[in-house]
Order: sequence, then C-alpha cells, then structure tokens
Amino acid sequence: MKVLITGGAGYIGSITNWLLRKNGHETVVFDNLSCGHKEATGDTTLIVGDLRNKKDIAQVFSNESFDAVIHFAALALAGESMESPFEYFHNNIDGGLNLLEAMRVHGCKTIIFSSTCAVYGFPKQIPVSEESPIEPTSVYGASKRNFEEILDWYEKIYGIKNAKLRYFNACGALPDGSLGE
Repeated sequence: MKVLITGGAGYIGSITNWLLRKNGHETVVFDNLSCGHKEATGDTTLIVGDLRNKKDIAQVFSNESFDAVIHFAALALAGESMESPFEYFHNNIDGGLNLLEAMRVHGCKTIIFSSTCAVYGFPKQIPVSEESPIEPTSVYGASKRNFEEILDWYEKIYGIKNAKLRYFNACGALPDGSLGE
C-alpha cells in the first residue's frame, strides 16, 4: 500500500511513518516543517509544502498516486488557538479542504484523520466514549470538529472513506530513542 502522510515529519506522523515502512508499506511525507523535523523522516521521500497552498498539495497528487492518506498536519495547541483563531481555522480547515480536494480530483478514496479529544471539551462523564457529547471549548477543538464534519460530507458526496482518531495524551518513542519524545 502507498500512503501519503501529511505532517509526517512531526511527532506522531514520524512514528507512524516508521511503523508503516517497517511493515512493508511505501510512504511519502508531506510537511511544511514548521513543527516537524526533516531528520525524522529518515530515507522516506519528503515533500516540503504547505496544505494552505492548493498548488503544493495538488502537485503531490499530480506526481504520485496513493491508496490512502493519513492526515496529521495541523496546529495543535488549545491555549494558543484562543489567541490566534484565524491561524488555527485557516490551517486546520482550509488546509484540510485543499487536501480533500486534491484527493477527490485524483481518486484517492481513503483518509485517516488525526483529530483530538479536545472535540469533547470538558466531558461530563468519565470515561469518555464516542457517544459522549461533542462540545469543544477551544478553537483548536472546534477546528478539528469542523473538519470531522467536512470529512463526513466528503464521504457522503464523493465516497472518500474516513476514520477519525481522537487522541488522549499521545506519547511514546522508539526504544532506541531515535524518534519520539
């Protein structure tokens, strides 16, 4: 399987890239390197670009075809999002829309989305389940929830299947310390 990993030079993306390659999948990383590190991609093809630029991501799909996309590229600090809402909505929603449009145009029909537990806001009941109310309390959580809704529409209208990963405190590293935190 050939997979495009957006944000693949970042913390979770680089570990995912490593695991996919270890298990025989071909990967390509697309990252603007604002939070990621070129060294974290190893010998994987790295395309430096920005999802907010339609031409950057369209070019990737014009040059390569993919069986799936794993979408990690996002601004991801809840506190900061309350001080810079435009940047979070622009990056996390507009960038995601540009990705979905490139996928649609080029017939890529599968996306795994790195969402967040922040879509639940302050849960009223613990443990949180997928049936828990969606009530984001930050621009970050709202931007992720808004994109989740967009994914559902793209599935209904264009048949682009999606899975949403809502993390709670993702952490870890490779045992040798070469990747991760």
